[in-house]
Amino acid sequence: MIFDGHSDIFSDVTIKRLLGETQVIKNHHLTRLRKGGVEGGCFVIWIDPPFDKEPSRRLEQILKATKDEMAECEVAVLVHNMAEIEAAQKAGKFFILLGMEGLSGIGEDLDQIHMLYDFGVRHAMLTWNEQNLLATGVQGDPSRGVTELGKKAVRMLQEKHMIMDVSHLNERSFWDVVHIAEGPFLASHSNAKALAPAARNLSDEQLLAIRDTKGLVGLNSFNLFVSQNLNEQNVDNLVKHASYIADKIGVEHLGFGFDFFEFLSTESMKSYSHQETSYTVGLEDCARIPDLLLKMKAAGFTEKELEMISYRNWFNLIQKVLG
Repeated sequence: MIFDGHSDIFSDVTIKRLLGETQVIKNHHLTRLRKGGVEGGCFVIWIDPPFDKEPSRRLEQILKATKDEMAECEVAVLVHNMAEIEAAQKAGKFFILLGMEGLSGIGEDLDQIHMLYDFGVRHAMLTWNEQNLLATGVQGDPSRGVTELGKKAVRMLQEKHMIMDVSHLNERSFWDVVHIAEGPFLASHSNAKALAPAARNLSDEQLLAIRDTKGLVGLNSFNLFVSQNLNEQNVDNLVKHASYIADKIGVEHLGFGFDFFEFLSTESMKSYSHQETSYTVGLEDCARIPDLLLKMKAAGFTEKELEMISYRNWFNLIQKVLG
């Protein structure tokens, strides 16, 4: 089985439900997910461009769409800990851990963290690419890090035993979080900067810092994070990232955070990519995940290691933080 540690499917759910559709997960995503062996994942609430101009309004829309979708969805269930994941597996249900890809939608109202927790959120990043009132993403001021308000938010997230995700933070904010918070930390969808120098990828020092917290790095299939060279944005080079990260910090700290969003329009992608597509050749969507596993096996990963990367490492992290 596969646990995908980063999915934007709730963005698609929101878009389609606002147009009058229902049962979006079942009608548009479940077949492809199951073909790829994906049985669960972390689905995030993401304030996607151009809706980031009114983040609080977009947050309300996504929360409503998520609530309505899950109320009628018989094939999937929200989970909050390992016991609920195990129960969902026994019932044959697709299981979803709800996360926040950035907290711009709460503005400066930290009490909304309690609201999000009560809604079911168990994972959070301080920012997406933007800089906001809490911290600074990779497209923000490189000299700016986590704000005083952001430090309070980090402490609240930790007190509530939510998974702290450092993907999308700029380096200053990353190290601020390392110094403020206790691990384990998660970088849910980032690759190795040594192989692809994208701002969203992780330096060796960052990888080692995550390892030292007993945290986890999720392998990302977005093409620019695989290679900056168009001709090298293929699954073979994604496997090289997997091998590099496993060799650098240990296979027990590697998972999948595929970040597939071929189902979304290119409008939001144009805010951070000049390319027409988002996918890695040979891993165009989640249905192709078995092909990636075959490539990883050919590169020397054992069956046990593939099982660890596919879901066991994620489950260990969830058990440590959420219980």
